[in-house]
Amino acid sequence: MNDDKLTEKERALIAAARREAEARKSGTFVPPTAPSGTAAATAPARATPPAAASVPQEKPKPTPAERLAQLMAAERAETELKKKKMRRYGIIIPGAILAVALLSLLRSLWRR
Repeated sequence: MNDDKLTEKERALIAAARREAEARKSGTFVPPTAPSGTAAATAPARATPPAAASVPQEKPKPTPAERLAQLMAAERAETELKKKKMRRYGIIIPGAILAVALLSLLRSLWRR
């Protein structure tokens, strides 16, 4: 991959993803902590209320199939928005061109 065109943030994300993938392969995966520059790392630790401490906070991780389904749904929604935009401009722009052509035709006929 060409790293020249990546921002510093993108390089850091790719490096973190590579480290996570390597850790998963070796079986020593530890969930990553927030980077030192983020708000989550700089925020003071809050004490959890006793009632909330007894309830597990972690949601079950989605399976690869569920993650793929979520990604596909997000991509489908994005594609749908793009198609709506293309349809809208596909009608407006040719209509504007036809209107200009019609006005120029009427103007040329009006002079005669």
